[in-house]
Amino acid sequence: MAINNINNLANNRLQNTGSSLGANTKPATSSPDNRAATVRTDSVSLTNEAQQLQQMQKNLNSASTTGNESRVESLKKAVANGEYQVNSEAVAKKMFSFESNLDKLLG
Repeated sequence: MAINNINNLANNRLQNTGSSLGANTKPATSSPDNRAATVRTDSVSLTNEAQQLQQMQKNLNSASTTGNESRVESLKKAVANGEYQVNSEAVAKKMFSFESNLDKLLG
């Protein structure tokens, strides 16, 4: 990438400046010890909330879905026939319960 080229140009300039100082003088960047000291590594850390969400997702992915296929098919038929009725109060209660539990888990 271009960033590496910029770094190389800067190092070349420093080395050229150091070589004009004299035969016995070395620039600081040419020392292997100094180069090793300036090497940086990237790191990533997840917050507690992210770790908890990741664990919840693993739990959901591993949850058993056997036995639900027949129920899903019957619901699909009911929706297709216009027979499925949504109980909005029950949906609202479930949503509230889910949000409350999530708040408790995340602190």
